[in-house]
Amino acid sequence: MDLFLFIFALCLAFVSGNMTYSLKVKGKGTFKDLEQVRKLHLELQEEVTPYKRLDLNSDYNTPEKLKLLYTPSSLATQDDQNFILNSSECLKSKISQLASDFINKETLWIGYLCNQINKLPAGFFNSPPYLYSNGNSYAFLQLQMLNHKSQRLKWLENFAEYMTLAELKKLNWSTSSNQRFLLTQTNEIVQKIIEGENTFLSDRYYFIKTGNLKYYVIDRPLAERFFSRARYQMSANKKSCIFKLSNVCWNKTPLNVQSLLSQSTIVFFIGTIIILFMTAQSLLTRLRRKKEEEDRKKHALRIMTHELRTPIASLMVQVNSLNKDLEHLPHETQEAFVRIESQVYRLKHLAEKSQSYLQTQSPEMINLHKSKIESIEDFINDILFEYEDDNFKITTIKDGHLYVDPYWLKMCIMNLIDNALRYGEKPIEIKIDFSTLNQIQIIDQGKIPYNSLKELLKSKHKNSKGLGLGLIIVNRTIKEMGAKLSLTSTPTTFTITFPQSMMEAAKEIEDEKNTSH
Repeated sequence: MDLFLFIFALCLAFVSGNMTYSLKVKGKGTFKDLEQVRKLHLELQEEVTPYKRLDLNSDYNTPEKLKLLYTPSSLATQDDQNFILNSSECLKSKISQLASDFINKETLWIGYLCNQINKLPAGFFNSPPYLYSNGNSYAFLQLQMLNHKSQRLKWLENFAEYMTLAELKKLNWSTSSNQRFLLTQTNEIVQKIIEGENTFLSDRYYFIKTGNLKYYVIDRPLAERFFSRARYQMSANKKSCIFKLSNVCWNKTPLNVQSLLSQSTIVFFIGTIIILFMTAQSLLTRLRRKKEEEDRKKHALRIMTHELRTPIASLMVQVNSLNKDLEHLPHETQEAFVRIESQVYRLKHLAEKSQSYLQTQSPEMINLHKSKIESIEDFINDILFEYEDDNFKITTIKDGHLYVDPYWLKMCIMNLIDNALRYGEKPIEIKIDFSTLNQIQIIDQGKIPYNSLKELLKSKHKNSKGLGLGLIIVNRTIKEMGAKLSLTSTPTTFTITFPQSMMEAAKEIEDEKNTSH
């Protein structure tokens, strides 16, 4: 019963654990969730009015103009002019102008700063490339050289569109509403626009790409409320997400029923583990008690076996004493005495075997001491001599020899004969067939109400009077010996079948003896 409860609790723990895991897995993002979020983006653009429809194509319509969006590592100041004028760059610029037919824009600019060129060509500031090698625009560097406020304002009105976004942010100047919006964004957000991220999040806005340098910009609180209606939550927290898109961490709020079910399943799982633990403890306690009971029984058997040695020894003395005057006794009395002597030796042997078994720690039921039986027919005749009953018949189809433990084989055959005498109908036939079957059969004329040995043993195990317990011992002993016991119901026939290896081992022993001779 405890074992059944343990297995049942184990199954419950497995089922509840699997359910808990399944519910947790359902909290993970799937391709279906990703598709759902994409559909929600389309619905969002239809339902929610944007803060701004950002389109930078008019401000940055060429690849060179697009470079103005990148943030330079540093911005030049008026001190940069003095640095350039006092450096060796002026000499290098002069040499470059003399040695080359084509003068690039940067060489012209250095020559201008070094007063080697009085005036820059028309369109110098509004033609590409717009950026000097240090990352600043030429228009911004020229602005740094202007001292009067009016000059600076006029310069900004004419050339601000050729300055970088970082420079315009420093000057707090913009040429369009798109630039004014970009000036309020961080460098990270601008970089994501340049890289063409599909969706991303800032502190105040949610960006959805609608085309090249085009974004649908929505107030973040509005976007969060819209997605929450579909049970999706977005945040910049990247630690626990069911999936991520750019810098947006997406999570899904479970349904109330699912949340409740998840909590109930966890409680159920913990309860099942407790039951499993209690059942396992109960089972271990029961097994411990069973082992203690078996140890007590085994100890009692040791004592009984030890005590049997005294009466057996006394019987042996009496038998040896009577043996001296055996020839003076009548023939019938001699036969009876031989039978008594055989049973005394059998009892002595049984006590010795029992004591040996009780003292050993081997997992095997019996200790086998194999030897060769030269003739099975003679072996059976010796067994039958111990019985006073004459209702025996030996049928030998073919005699044979075996390599087996003679004592345990004799014990098994005698138990089967005793069962036939006690519960079967006479006459009893012992059939020996070592032609191909390698069998010994004990046959009586009765009929047993069982179709197989397994069915008989199962029935008699519950009610172990007489036939059942002895037959269980015989069956186990025959298995230990390597043979097989089977049953036929009509007439009642017990068959011991020996493996071919037992005959071959006996033959090898015989061949060795012949060779040695």
